[in-house]
Amino acid sequence: MKLWVMNGCSIAQKVFFSVFVLLFIVSTSYATEYSPDNLKWSNLKYSGSKFLISMNTSVSVDLISDTQAIEELIVTPEGKAKAPISNKIVKVNVQNSVIGSDTDFTVWVEPDTTVLQRTSIYGGIKEWYRTYRFMDDKVFSDKRKPAKSSEKGKSWDTWTNKRPGFYALDEIEQSVVVSESEALFYLIGVADLEKKGDQITLNIYDRSGVIEATIKVVGTKSVSVDYRVKKDNKSSRINKKITALELVLEAKSIKKGGNLEEFKFLGYKDDIRMLINPELNAVLQISGSIEYVGEVTIRLEEISLKP
Repeated sequence: MKLWVMNGCSIAQKVFFSVFVLLFIVSTSYATEYSPDNLKWSNLKYSGSKFLISMNTSVSVDLISDTQAIEELIVTPEGKAKAPISNKIVKVNVQNSVIGSDTDFTVWVEPDTTVLQRTSIYGGIKEWYRTYRFMDDKVFSDKRKPAKSSEKGKSWDTWTNKRPGFYALDEIEQSVVVSESEALFYLIGVADLEKKGDQITLNIYDRSGVIEATIKVVGTKSVSVDYRVKKDNKSSRINKKITALELVLEAKSIKKGGNLEEFKFLGYKDDIRMLINPELNAVLQISGSIEYVGEVTIRLEEISLKP
């Protein structure tokens, strides 16, 4: 076999080196690592009002062991659900209250935002419960509602109207990191957004197709803030003007030519914008349109900082 040599290196060596560089570039461009250790806060509380209607949102982010996560994740009736890979799992809880409706969302995600499970509990006017347990090629859904009036107002685990089922993930959806919208607070907290042009992406699961949500920094804005700060069992108040980063949230289908009829983030839709504190990487303000209410803004009223 004849081996060509150019400038002291064989063609085979050059080809091997080129392939190695290409693989390195590809791997680093797709591998996005986020560390929960970079999160500076653990709890956020927001409030807002319009037309005498009050809106309240609370967010908590906890780091739990993989052992605890396994205990909290449900077992699917068939197949094998995703098991924790990291030894620490990020658990995000978001609670909302508006117009007689209360929602309680909990997601379990890997540090890179890969979702393992999402649980939704709706109370108030409409009561129902759903848990999504994620698998490699599909998602198991455990949906429940009160079957009769005597079950209303009681805990979801007593409801007898049960509708379990599976939703398939196609090849494109299986090829990306799939997460859930509640993980957005965690992602902003660890992604180090600093200046105009910076952006991050979160692939959000939806039964009609995974949604690519992009959070872009579009500039800065001087804003007055007034919130409590809790740390080490001490409390203080911040009341001043700061320069915040202004973010826009844009969404589209991850599939080329895919159709996205409507996107909501915690009930907000249409021109969803946020202001974040660049020092704490915490959302200060969320604005958008809420059904039956219109344009609404909620603002940070309390933040608990990590020790």
